[in-house]
Amino acid sequence: MDRHTAQAIAVIAEDGVSGAVEIAEKGAEVLIYQAQADQSGNLSHLYQGLLEVGWALIHSRPTMAPMVNLVNILLWKIDAAESFAQGQRVVVDAANEFKWRLHVHEAAIAETALRLITDDVQIVTNGRSTTVRAVLRYAQRAGRRFRVICAEGRPACEGRTMASELAASSIPTTLVIDALAVVLAGQSQLVLVGADHLSAHGLINKVGTYGMVLSARASNVPAYALCSSEKFLPPGFPQPEQTRWPACQVWPDVPANIQVSNVYLDSTPLNALAGIVTEQGVQPTVGIEAWLAATKLNPALRM
Repeated sequence: MDRHTAQAIAVIAEDGVSGAVEIAEKGAEVLIYQAQADQSGNLSHLYQGLLEVGWALIHSRPTMAPMVNLVNILLWKIDAAESFAQGQRVVVDAANEFKWRLHVHEAAIAETALRLITDDVQIVTNGRSTTVRAVLRYAQRAGRRFRVICAEGRPACEGRTMASELAASSIPTTLVIDALAVVLAGQSQLVLVGADHLSAHGLINKVGTYGMVLSARASNVPAYALCSSEKFLPPGFPQPEQTRWPACQVWPDVPANIQVSNVYLDSTPLNALAGIVTEQGVQPTVGIEAWLAATKLNPALRM
């Protein structure tokens, strides 16, 4: 792995603001660079380099399933290649197609989610999801009139960025502290959240999601996850462990006798949600489980 690739992966690892789609796009660019920079002429060398960089990208953001799915797709493609030149070509083409598909699926989700958004509703969301942002912008362009409550998303506070982006699109937006968002989820008309990944174990998203969903459910407020299939964790891939972020993000000068636990994500049971909005429409839990079962994990990614 050369210095450029290592630095690009380090930047991805330290990015606590970008959503899963944006991180996946950056990962795709790294893998394209890796394939094009390989001048060995040896297909096996190309494969090993791709596998090394792919694992480094997965470990850089272990909870983001799009990275796993991207590497999985590229490995299957290069497995079928018969020459070095063909291997380079299929990796670049497949990575670019993956980036394109992320946005196509995001647009399809926005079309489906439009049916959930009626005039004069108050919508609660948390963190910064580019898919949620795309849905809300699409609804606003379609003439829907609504307001958004956006949780701050401490400690990285990516919710501030989300709120600024929505306000820049002329969407009435209020930023609130995370605990208040849990309360307001039960006092609003709709909860929309994004996803880092989804598996049979649940929806992994910004910490506070589970509390918002429970609050909404207790008040019969529908809560939906907006999640394209690129965020489905392939069966057979180990359930990722959360990154422990620095304690100083929460408390810069924490006393020596206090431990600070700083994690960004929590897990929400799928059956607690009103549904999962995918590129193929709103899916119930059983539909997601069948979809997951059809996904093939490359042997090189089994641990």
